[in-house]
Amino acid sequence: MLQHSLLLIYRNFKRFRSTFLINLIGLSTGLACALLIFLWVNDELQVDSFHEKESQLFQVMTNHHNAEGITTWEVGPGKLGESLAEEMPEVAYAVSSSDIPDKFILSDKGRHISASGQFVSKDFFNVFSYKLTQGNESQVLANKNAVVISESLAQKLFGTTDDVIGKTIVWQILHFNKPVTVTGVFKDVPSNSSDQFDFVLSFEDFKDMLGSGLHWDNHNAKTYLILRAGTDAEQLNRKVQGFIKSMLPTSNVSIFVRPYADKYLYGNYENGLQAGGRIEYVKLFSIIALFILLIACINFMNLSTAKATRRIKEVGIKKAMGASRQSLVMQYLGEALLMAFASLVVALMLVELLLSPFSQLTGKELILTYEPYFVAVILTITILTGILAGSYPAFYLSGFKPATVLRGKLETLGGSCWRVKD
Repeated sequence: MLQHSLLLIYRNFKRFRSTFLINLIGLSTGLACALLIFLWVNDELQVDSFHEKESQLFQVMTNHHNAEGITTWEVGPGKLGESLAEEMPEVAYAVSSSDIPDKFILSDKGRHISASGQFVSKDFFNVFSYKLTQGNESQVLANKNAVVISESLAQKLFGTTDDVIGKTIVWQILHFNKPVTVTGVFKDVPSNSSDQFDFVLSFEDFKDMLGSGLHWDNHNAKTYLILRAGTDAEQLNRKVQGFIKSMLPTSNVSIFVRPYADKYLYGNYENGLQAGGRIEYVKLFSIIALFILLIACINFMNLSTAKATRRIKEVGIKKAMGASRQSLVMQYLGEALLMAFASLVVALMLVELLLSPFSQLTGKELILTYEPYFVAVILTITILTGILAGSYPAFYLSGFKPATVLRGKLETLGGSCWRVKD
């Protein structure tokens, strides 16, 4: 029975070649566009999701109250992290990170390299899941004169990633410079991390650079927390809201914590309240992808319905011979699903062809991988597309009455009549 149905579908495709090719081009183009957008959306949703302690990882934000309203910053006082760790039992780890946009110059035996770096607290690698290939998470930043570098930076500086522990390099930024010793090496920061850097230095050096500027009214460091299991973030927010004011009574700044995973997609604040961010683009492009698929499906429906007059005799004869409406519906849905899967093959080839320029356009490193999750998504999209595209033609064609068809006259949904030619 299946072989017979497939044979009928093949003959119909062969008989109506032009319609088949138009539908194939339309559906495959729609699927290719939808898949490219899906790859981008999925990449956006995966940013910062690789940290093992993600559910406990939070960032401290500061609200600055003034006459115009509330302005929200990511940075706070350099003392904030260690003070919260000391005063709040809910905090398991607290890490401070410098907010320096300028690049450093690293020097080694006459070689000078420009690289991105951060000053971070000693528990940085206990909080964030940047994988160390050499060194211990709790020890690599214990020394004030330590530097931990990425594998790529080690390759640039020393020509190898092996036996680099203990080597000395000199960092320089603005008019500050200092020799430091390599105490660890980490795998290159993943592309789906919102923070990109080549090395990290001890936050103690940053304090020395600030000198007298390290006080509660100078906001120049980001603060990240690992909360103990079972901690209610909302209750903690109520508790820490006036923390800076308790240290500096003249301050107009309050603080709150937000999930670190929200940093990338939900980064916009208006008057102290979260007001979207890149998530708006994710939603917008998801809707665009759905509309593209919907247009492709409507195009398929229109072409399939338009050629109905060339297939009504087939319907009439089959029904006269005892074929049920259900069997006809299944046949036409089968044609639509087969068309959808043929379009998927073409769409995947188009995606492979367009992925590189699309990645350059979006500024991402998008990769088409056939992992179980992705395969399940594209199969689901394809099946739903086939059913949606084929449902109306299937029920429309199978609804013709055999007696009317075989007499040579057919009444349409609008009430007009079609004359069936021999």
